[in-house]
Amino acid sequence: MATSGQGRIMADRVPFPLDAAESLSWDLGTEVVDEKQACARLERTDGAGSLTAFEATDHTVVVRVRTAVGRQKFYGLTAATFRESLDGLSSRWRVVETDC
Repeated sequence: MATSGQGRIMADRVPFPLDAAESLSWDLGTEVVDEKQACARLERTDGAGSLTAFEATDHTVVVRVRTAVGRQKFYGLTAATFRESLDGLSSRWRVVETDC
């Protein structure tokens, strides 16, 4: 399947496979992260942004991706997929905190 321009850009900016994630609306993502405690925080080593994961249910996380200028995008994915992504993290990411 072809990836849209936005999909290609985001695939380079997140440490998890986008095909395993569900893009969430800003309203839904904000509602979840405002009510849940963060369970992981990662930062880009080049200073180009950060990622914070929130445990939404026992088996899912909502991930907030922030750019260096403060734009936010939200994704939902399984906790197992997120943990696997942390295990295979590239050198472009630094784990600040993790409890997921």
